[in-house]
Amino acid sequence: MYQKNEYLEESQLTYSEEELVDALKNKENKAYRYLYMNYRGALYNAISQIIPDEETAGDVLQETFITVWQNINKYDPAKGRLFTWLLRISRNS
Repeated sequence: MYQKNEYLEESQLTYSEEELVDALKNKENKAYRYLYMNYRGALYNAISQIIPDEETAGDVLQETFITVWQNINKYDPAKGRLFTWLLRISRNS
């Protein structure tokens, strides 16, 4: 369970894209929380433009983050930015 101070410390974390990807590849829970908290809104907006049903859009968002968790080692920054990769995953979920 979170201690109040621990949550505040995490909410102040920042990562460069490279640092975030490295932390995700190392399966760091804080990095996954950061990814979710900082990308969920933009991804949900993109998904909901394609899928107007809120419940289904939420399911696709959840599937996107599960896929990211399972496949982060396949991400190649030479092929594009992290957000672009996340969008591709969401469109294929």
